[in-house]
Amino acid sequence: MTTITTTTSSLRSVMGWTAAIAAVWIVAAALRPETTLHLGPILLPLIPAFLLRGQGRAYAGVLGGAALGAGVLVILLLSGNLDGPTLEPFTSVLAESAVLLAGSTAAGLGIVWLADR
Repeated sequence: MTTITTTTSSLRSVMGWTAAIAAVWIVAAALRPETTLHLGPILLPLIPAFLLRGQGRAYAGVLGGAALGAGVLVILLLSGNLDGPTLEPFTSVLAESAVLLAGSTAAGLGIVWLADR
């Protein structure tokens, strides 16, 4: 008989990695405020979605990643490190980042929902 071992990620561990990526986003934005880091708001909700899918705390992870992303946006806005170029059709980096964060949060919730079906 073959035993299959599966690895499950704990919410604390996944959120720790998500917070580390948020910290890298803040440092990178502080070092290069003229550059827009488009992946930051996309990654924070999606990392927990993929790593926690199929587990009971996956929704909390996605929403926690979204809250972390919103917090990073506030920090970058207040520190003046949100000055890079935007993608079309957005007129401000804040609007672009907020839409990307909301879209990736919706996608993350969808990923978790599909894994629970």
